Amino acid sequence: MSKVKVTILFSTYNGAKTLPTMLDALCASTLPHDEWKIVAVDNNSNDETSKVLKSYQDRLPLEVYFEPKQGKQHALTQGFRHLEGELVILTDDDVIPEPDWIEQFLALANEQPEFAIFGGLIMPEWEEKPGPLLMKYGHMGILYALNDDLREGPISAALISGPNSAFRRSILGPGYIVHDDLGPDATVAQFPMGEDTAFAMRLERNGARAFHSQRPKVRHMVRKGYVEEGWVLRRGERYGMGLVIIRPNLFDRKAKFGGVPIGSALSWLVMAPASFILKSFPQSGLRFKLLWAQSVRQGILRQFLKQRTTTNSLIYSRIGADK
Repeated sequence: MSKVKVTILFSTYNGAKTLPTMLDALCASTLPHDEWKIVAVDNNSNDETSKVLKSYQDRLPLEVYFEPKQGKQHALTQGFRHLEGELVILTDDDVIPEPDWIEQFLALANEQPEFAIFGGLIMPEWEEKPGPLLMKYGHMGILYALNDDLREGPISAALISGPNSAFRRSILGPGYIVHDDLGPDATVAQFPMGEDTAFAMRLERNGARAFHSQRPKVRHMVRKGYVEEGWVLRRGERYGMGLVIIRPNLFDRKAKFGGVPIGSALSWLVMAPASFILKSFPQSGLRFKLLWAQSVRQGILRQFLKQRTTTNSLIYSRIGADK
């Protein structure tokens, strides 16, 4: 009989640079290897990811699978077929867990039997520390999944962060079910972000409750380019796109024209010339706030336009099929 209590599941796409640091940290785990396992899904990487993963299989209870269909949700659905134990830890390929990380999640699950979703502390591992303006005005949870401002106790599942989350296996169902267009996909330049949040929120709607603790700790590796303004603003756009999918109630009562919120469209149009000019101005808190708001707004409009195009295509295809 298997002694596995926990499965750690993550997908990776071209993760060869960060995986050695993550897997080295897991080698230091204080839980005996026969009580946990790792399910890593290579999502059609074209770097040395496969070689790196296989090189650790003699040091870790590591199973490696391959998912050719691009997209994180497809990779995790593949991984869901190989779960064992009472608890599933979902994470990313760029975290550095503490040695007692797995044990802390197990203890938390035992101490909080009325909860089925658990979040842990995520701290930064900066390759290059952000400048003071980004540190002060940047939305660190949205940008880097940092959550050191969360207190111990019950939380909304909307605050669960993908790099450090755990779920009772009994509530998961057969697959990693999120919106089809949500989450990382290497074939798409700008994708709506928030698949981890959507997954946890779906479980919460089905009756599961979420609890946060700072005891299960990881550090999230943040690459140098991720603190540059261009990346930050593109992240804001992805966040706006994801809001349309994850929080549709925010837009239900807004007046729309052609399926697009009129207020958001007008605000974007008014701010478009100003944003262009602002980018040439010196850095300031106000400049950052205005550019960030415009990026989020652009993401919202982009997603509504995308959905309108998809809906029209479906209508036309059905009309053609009926002829």
